[in-house]
This record gives sequence, structure tokens and C-alpha cells, in this order.
Amino acid sequence: MFLFVVESPTKAKTISKILGREFVVKATLGHIKDLPSEELGVDEETLTPRYVFLKGKKKIVEEIKRLAKRAELVYIGTDPDREGEAIAYFLKRELSKVGAKVKRVVFYEITERAIKEAVENAGDVNMNLVRSQFARRVLDRLIGYKISPVLWRELGTGNLSAGRVQSPALRLVVEREREIENFKPKRYYYVKAILEKEGKRFEAVYDYRYENPSDAKDIADRIRDGLFSVASVTAKREKVKPPKPFVTSTLQSEGSSKLGIPPERIQSIAQRLYEEGFITYPRTDSYRMSEEAVRSILKFIEENYGKSYVGKPRKLKDPRASQGAHECIRPTDLKKRPSYGVEVYDLIFKRTVASLMADALLERKKVEIEVSSPNLKRPIRMVAKGLELVFDGWTRVYPYELEGEPLPPLEEGDQLKVIKVFVEEKRTQPPSRYTEGALVKALEKLGIGRPSTYAVILKTLKERGYVEVVGRSLKPTEKGFQVADFLKEKFPVLMDYKFTARMERELDEIEEGRRDWREVVRRLFKEVVAQGGLEPPTPRFSAGCSTN
Repeated sequence: MFLFVVESPTKAKTISKILGREFVVKATLGHIKDLPSEELGVDEETLTPRYVFLKGKKKIVEEIKRLAKRAELVYIGTDPDREGEAIAYFLKRELSKVGAKVKRVVFYEITERAIKEAVENAGDVNMNLVRSQFARRVLDRLIGYKISPVLWRELGTGNLSAGRVQSPALRLVVEREREIENFKPKRYYYVKAILEKEGKRFEAVYDYRYENPSDAKDIADRIRDGLFSVASVTAKREKVKPPKPFVTSTLQSEGSSKLGIPPERIQSIAQRLYEEGFITYPRTDSYRMSEEAVRSILKFIEENYGKSYVGKPRKLKDPRASQGAHECIRPTDLKKRPSYGVEVYDLIFKRTVASLMADALLERKKVEIEVSSPNLKRPIRMVAKGLELVFDGWTRVYPYELEGEPLPPLEEGDQLKVIKVFVEEKRTQPPSRYTEGALVKALEKLGIGRPSTYAVILKTLKERGYVEVVGRSLKPTEKGFQVADFLKEKFPVLMDYKFTARMERELDEIEEGRRDWREVVRRLFKEVVAQGGLEPPTPRFSAGCSTN
């Protein structure tokens, strides 16, 4: 008998069907150990974390240990990221107490091929990933436990927290709201005309921005009875490349905007789709796609849409710290379709297929229209612009909104019928509030947070009462303003976007085995708290990690 251990019952059920009767597949129901919830749980001198069993998990681990005693070999198949690696590490430590032989298996999709390949190539726990988990967890705990009480004391209320990613994310939302509040709109005016050729109407504009409405009205009055004729027509074709396949941030932002589903719910649905074997691992920042998947998708495109729609695989640049073995988020089998999370699955399916389709081809037209009138000293020129989709390419699968309409057939010298000449008032617009998807994009662009944290951060901001969802937008509450202002004044380094991005890079370097995790945590925490008057931990040598 072989024992195969994963985190979730859904994942266990899917893998059990693949491995057959020789294997017993068990689930830990997530993490088995964490820092204690009622105390710091970190030695401030050595930075040694004290991990303890989570409630109810000791019983689960004891059952796994009993099975491990009888197993020929134990495979640990937790998720292929730092959190999954930490679970594997703690499980291995526990199972070694009963003399079990343990192997770590890593896979990025739950298919027969991927699981059997993982078993054949089973290795050991990646300690660099484990140290990365220690570093992030300890740094987050130090920041939270040391700074949050300062918030409670200064603002006179509990249920407040500060965080390495949470606080800069709050700053983004607060600063955007202040931009909106301080925005003073300006009015300006354009002269426009509705023209007609062969029964089809289109719009032309005099490309001059008037600050005074009376000046615009004067020109409109002068040309209203004028002669409108086509002076020139220029056309330019351009290719529009297909979108990249999904990674965690783009799935959350696109899913949020297109489906109206919060990022944390998108991520939850994606995780279940992965565990049931329908998509690849949904926590990734890599655009890579396996050669086998590419061949399968290109064949699907040709069979369903024709050769002209088949695109060429592109070499897409991944973030520096992206794990090379990870893939993008894609379907594992184009012929399978789930009964759960269909909207999210279909979005992933269409985006994946579109990413390997041919370019779309657009044609942009610019028509200059000469306006002559006895009321003008000299003719003026108005401009009409048109946009037409010549070849739909990838947009046949993944809709693309054209910002423009086709013009009627126009040639130099054509006389145009005037339907209407008018003055259009416009106002400068304030920046938009962040939607949840837009905030994820902003965090990614700034290098703040990682695929596993985006949804959690948004959830925390809402649960803490720092932001509220208005329509689909995030609006800071009074509490959110107070916390952001206090932290920016008292702990400016914590709120600094560039520093937060540097923290992420250095934590990634621990994962790559290039830095000592204690040195990084100690130095970063010291920088965060230095200006807030808090005492950083004092160095003292220690080995390993304390667990109970």
C-alpha cells in the first residue's frame, strides 16, 4: 500500500480515481501548523518561529501517521508553492517520527499523465521554499503584532491591523479617493457635425478645443449652411495581437470586471476547478504553456475555426522571480467541461484558446472634410475617423470592443449631406475609483504582493472595514482614511510602494536560495519600525524552527 497526502478532500477524490486501489489518498484539510494565534510566536532575538498544531489537525495527522506506518512509501502532493511546501515540511517531520519513508511530489495539473509523472519523479521537500514561507510568515507576524497595537492605542479602537501588503494596498485606495475629492472639472467645447453619405450617417469634428462656448457657437453658426466635401481619405491597417493566457492577477482582474465576481471568489472557484482536474494550478505568474498543451490547442483551433485562425506560439516574458516549472492558467483537457464554476472555466477556456489564435486585423480611416462657407474667411477642415474589423482572428473567441465605428465608402471630392451642426460640451473627468480587479492590477504593476496574496488582501481590507464596495468600486471608509493617514505619518516606510516592492524581491530571493531568511527579515523589519519608535529584534544565533 502507498499513501498519498494532499490538502483538500476534493483534490484527494480526483487523485484517488487516477491512482487506483494501490494508493490510499488522504487530505490534511489545509495547513496543519501555524504560529499561535494568541501570542507573537516568534523569538525576537533568534527569529525562530514556534509553529503549533491548528485546532483539530493533530487528530488528522495522527491518523495519517497510523496509515504511514503500514505504507511502503508516502507521497506528499500538497500545492506547488511555498504554502504547500510548508505543509509538506511539517508532515514529513511528523511522519519521520514513525519511521515512514516520505517523498515529495510536485504537479501543476491533476491529470493522469501529470500525477503519474510526479510519482515517477518524486523528490524531497524544497527547503528554499520552506524558508521563504518562514520569512514571509514571520515578517508579517512581526509587523502585525508590533504595529497593530500602536494603531489600537492611537486611534482608540480594536479590530485594526497593519500589514506588509495590506497597508500599501489601503494607501492606493485612499489616495485615489482623495484625487477624486480634490478634482476640479474643467469645461471645454468642440464643434461637431452629423453628415450623411448614401443614407449612412457619421460624425466629424473640428479639431480645436474651445474654452469659451460662445467662440465654438460662432464657428458652428458660420458653417451650418456651408458646403462639406471630402478633401482626403487615408487608411491604415494594423494587427492586434491576441491576449496573453491568464495568470493569477489577470484572471482575478478580468474575472472581476467581466463576470462581476469578487477576486477572492474567482480564486476559490479556480482552486476547485484545479482540484477537480479541469485547469492547471491557479496561483502562478508564469505565461509558459507546455508544448503538449500548445499542440493540442492549435489542433483545436484549426479543426473548429480553420487554418487562417491558427496563430504562432509567442515567447512571453515572465517576471524575474516566476517559477520556471509553473504554467499559465489553462484547461487541462479541451473536451472536458465542469458542472461547477462554468462562467470562470469558460473565461479561462476562451482566453487560453484566443492566446494561440491569429492576430486580428483592423483598418483605421481618417477622412479630412473641407468646409466652405461665405461666412468664413477661408475654408476649415473637419475630421472623421472610422474603425473596421477586417479579420476577426482571436476576437472570434474572446470578444474585443472596438473603440469606433466603420465609415461609409468615401472618396476624395464626395459632397456630403449635412444633418446637423452643433457644439458639444465636455468636462475633464476625475480618475475612477479602483474596482477590485483594477486594484489587483495596480498591486501587480507596483510589484506588491504575489499570486497567493491578492485575493486575501482584498478580503482583509473589506473585513476590517477599511473599504466598502460601492457598485463595483472600492471606497475607503472613515476608518480606512484614519488608518492610512496614521501609518503614513508614523510608519512611512511600511506605506512606501518602492520599499514594499523591494521587500517582495528580497523575499523571492530567499525562495531562490540566494539570501538568508533571518538576515532579510531582521533588516526589513528594522527598516519598517525604525521611524515608529519600536525596538527591532536583537540578533542571537539559533538553528531551525521550533514546532509543537
